[in-house]
Amino acid sequence: MIVQEQLPMVAMPSMNDTHLEDVILINQLSAAAASKNFAATKIFLEELVEHTIAHFSGEEAMMQEHNFPPYAIHKAEHDRVLKELSNITRIFSEGEGDFSLVTSYVDGSLIPWLLNHIETLDTVTAMFLVNATKS
Repeated sequence: MIVQEQLPMVAMPSMNDTHLEDVILINQLSAAAASKNFAATKIFLEELVEHTIAHFSGEEAMMQEHNFPPYAIHKAEHDRVLKELSNITRIFSEGEGDFSLVTSYVDGSLIPWLLNHIETLDTVTAMFLVNATKS
């Protein structure tokens, strides 16, 4: 679970809003997996994949529109995480509902990655985009 106060803020309010949506979905997924509710866990995994695709696509479009120099690095990180999330979703949905797989991925990989990603790449990206839109 992520406490909202843990969420780093960036210079673009729209990015902060999207990150808050990430947190809400991740917390719903965590709660469903902790209660071993297969249907809810599957639904929240699928919703998180859909939301993540939209989240990353929107960010990538802004980066491309403003010729963000480290776009390829940022996009590669998005692609890697989306592939991981999609694989976890597929394995969970096709398997016997391995809740420990979901819990260990969310707590051990996804949450730390999200917080670090926001603090590093998204912070730099937001500052660049804010400055680019002022020009």
